Amino acid sequence: KSEQTVVKTINVKPDEAWKVIGAVTGVEKWLAPMITNSRVEGDQRICSTETGEFTENIKAVDHDSMVFSYEIPRQHLMPIENIVGQMKVMPAEEDQSTIQWNWKFDVEEENEEEAKNNLAMSGEMGIQGIENLILQN
Repeated sequence: KSEQTVVKTINVKPDEAWKVIGAVTGVEKWLAPMITNSRVEGDQRICSTETGEFTENIKAVDHDSMVFSYEIPRQHLMPIENIVGQMKVMPAEEDQSTIQWNWKFDVEEENEEEAKNNLAMSGEMGIQGIENLILQN
């Protein structure tokens, strides 16, 4: 098992950031162009990309502690599997939020550094995308 975490503070209130993450659907609004569409069916979120779809199993949407947890058993974007992801929104100073996005995953040793870099880049892009989405509305 390997792990990667991105922590980033953005200029939006925690409840605004949580509205975006806790909605579960609409990932394409803040993680484009990587995710082109998404839909929720029961406890699964299906994300579309330019090269196909992958399914996330939604584990928890905890509105009180502002934590969203999910699993991605298989996906085609990176050479990793059995991803367990968690996004947590925490208050920061002056109406800002700190978002912590963590992944635990299985990866072959030779692919680990690339996988961690890809996740870090995706996390930075996604959290920035959340801020951009809220501030442009």
